[in-house]
Parts: sequence; structure tokens; C-alpha cells
Amino acid sequence: MLFGVSFWDRKRTYEVFLQKEGRWQLHVLCDDEKDAIDEARHLLMTGKTLGVKVVRHRTLSSLVSSETVVYEATANPPKDKPLTVLTPFGEVALCRTVDDLFTADGRRTIGQVLRDYLTRVNLSPTELLHSYSHLRKLGEVQGLVNAGLHRVAAAQAGTMGVPAKERLQVLDGLVTQAQQKARAFAAERAGYPDCKGGDLGPLSGFILDKVGMDHHDYVLAALISVWLFEQRSLLAKVEVLAAVAQQNLENGLVRQVDAILADMLSFATVVQELFAPNPNLGTALMQMGAVILCRKAAVERLTNPSLRMIAELIRQGHLPQSQGALAERLLREIGSDRPLDQRAPDQEGALLDQLVASLTGDDGTILGGDSTHKSVERRRLRQRQELLRAQGLHSVADNLR
Repeated sequence: MLFGVSFWDRKRTYEVFLQKEGRWQLHVLCDDEKDAIDEARHLLMTGKTLGVKVVRHRTLSSLVSSETVVYEATANPPKDKPLTVLTPFGEVALCRTVDDLFTADGRRTIGQVLRDYLTRVNLSPTELLHSYSHLRKLGEVQGLVNAGLHRVAAAQAGTMGVPAKERLQVLDGLVTQAQQKARAFAAERAGYPDCKGGDLGPLSGFILDKVGMDHHDYVLAALISVWLFEQRSLLAKVEVLAAVAQQNLENGLVRQVDAILADMLSFATVVQELFAPNPNLGTALMQMGAVILCRKAAVERLTNPSLRMIAELIRQGHLPQSQGALAERLLREIGSDRPLDQRAPDQEGALLDQLVASLTGDDGTILGGDSTHKSVERRRLRQRQELLRAQGLHSVADNLR
């Protein structure tokens, strides 16, 4: 005996801790040291935490206890996935002059191709095009601009019937011109007052007096973009832009706000947050369709204040570009493979019927026309195939057309 305590009076347990949000959190208690260490290693290997430790906890019969760290390890921090560029889809924007980059079609194409990059840095195409700093940072990402230009050049060349190399040279020149415009504005920025949101009328008047109508829209968009930099998320930008749109109806500058707002509404994550919460994708799409089709009763039931404001402005005809961006997102979701209700696959058919009915007008036409009809038929085909496979008829399902 040692100080009156026998060896058998000692109790040992092993506590496995994992790191969560910078703090140690108890994960599990083990009686065996090897089991505890194996569990800790498993947590690291499966990526459930970046750090683990095993603490041996010994309690004596006299209630005296001691703790010893017997194992501690950290995982290599996860690396960001490589940035990717996407091939533009839908109607291809044909850019012949630098001004074409700033049109709705030009910005839509930029947003599609650079979606990954823009999402990571919380930027819209308008903000990117009007900021020399942002354009310079984009250029520093190895090979990204060149890869994007190749994707767009190939798409435009096919539509125009010209060599892709020829289009690549033209597009490269247009990007250089856009950088030069942004750099020139950056040099003159100090000569303009700050945009603070609210009524843009006085700021617009100052710009008109200084540079005239030819450069008014560019400078105003650039100043709005500088102001938006204070907002650290795309959703926050949507919220402030919705309020600014409401405040600039009488002076006509809502059209300028609409362009930037439409850019934001092209991001799937932004639209999902605006229409949340919803029990499933099908219900969210029906709600989105009601906004696009300007159904007042449905608009009044929206819970998100910013979305309700946007929906009302769309209904009043003030936000055509934003309406178009939402319609494009809706049609893409209908054409996707995502189930309308992941938790209730058996409800897919009923939800699709409800969705089609909600998008169909009194005259029998459906939002999106033939494109929507084709997407709906593809969904119905998948439903029939899944039903057959559930019955074990895999070959029949595979041959179903």
C-alpha cells in the first residue's frame, strides 16, 4: 500500500476530446487506452474535427484525481478546392464592344463562367467590372481569366461561325479595356462624393454635372459598388439594395439598382436564403413562380421582408432584370435532377402536378414555354423509371423513353 491506498483502489478512464469552433469538447469516455486512441484517430481520418486528444483520468479512493494527456494530434487544415470556370449556358451573349460586357447578357455570362470565384469573394459581376482592385485580384488568380475567356470564346465562336482563336483575341482586348475603365475611375474616385444608399438623386445629379450622360451609368454603378463593399455577404447586399430600390422609384434610378440586384439574384445560395424556410424544393419553386408571375396574394404571404419588397416592386413593373434572374433560376431548378421533396419521394408526382398548375396562366400557357414542358416531361420520365426500379424492373426502366 502507498499512503493507505492500494493499487486496486485506482480507477482509470480515458476521455476523448475533439476540437469544435476552437474549443475542446468531450466526445466519448473509454475504459481502454487503445480504444480511446483508435477513436481519436478515426475522428481525424473521417474529417470530423481538426484536432483530438485523449486524457487519462485517474481517480483514487480518497477522491484525489489526476489527469494526463496520453495522445494528441491535429489534422492538416483542409485546402480550398481549386477554383473552376464553367461553360456559359443558355443564350450566348455576343460581345463586340466593351460596353457589351456591362449589359444584362454580358454580366449574366460573366456570372455563369466565374460563379465559383464570385461566390467565394462575395461579388456580383457588376461589382467586379467596376472595381480595378477586384479586377486586379482576379487577374492574380493563376490562369482563371484565361480559362474563362477560352470557355466564352468557344461558345461565341460556335454561334457566330468564326474561329475560336479570333473570338479569344477580341474578348481579351475587351477585358483589357474594362480594366482600363476601372483604373481610370479609381484614379478619379476622390473627386466624387460617397454613395450612402438612400435617395440616389443628388449623387446622380453631381455625376451628370461632372461627366455628362455618356458616363453617368458607369460612374453611378461604380460608386454603388464601392458602397456595397461594406456589406460582407451577398444576402446583406440584397437586403440593402431592396431598400434603395424602394427609395428611388420617383427619380427613375431604380433601373440602376435593378441591374445590380439582378446580379445578386443569379446566385442559387442567395435565392435559397430569401425563400427559406420551406418544407421542400417544390414548395419553394411554387413560391418563386408566384413572385415572377406577380400574384399579389402569394406575395403578401412572404415572410422575408426584403423578398416581399422585391416581389412587390416586380409586381409594379420596376424590377424587370430581377424578375428575369429569378425566372432563369426557377427554370434551371425545374430542369435539374434535384428531387422536389428529398424526404418524401412518393410525393414527387403530386408536387410536380401542383408546380405545373401554379406556373400555368389562365390562357393555358406555362412560364418558360417549351423549355419548361421539356423539363417537366424529363422529371415525369425519371419518376416512372424510379417507380419501375423500386419494383425490381431495372431493365424496363433503363429502356423507358
